[in-house]
Amino acid sequence: MDHERRRPGPLHDHVALDEIELYAEVLIAAARADRRLAMEELDRALGLVSPEVG
Repeated sequence: MDHERRRPGPLHDHVALDEIELYAEVLIAAARADRRLAMEELDRALGLVSPEVG
């Protein structure tokens, strides 16, 4: 009897991957700022509002 556990192959949790991507965007925006981000800046980093033009 083989007691080794085998993974069924790559697992894809698209919701978790999307959340990780959003978190990364917030981290990048925070790293670029020299202060706390305003709610509008967080919304922009998360893609909830259009980026400012100019």
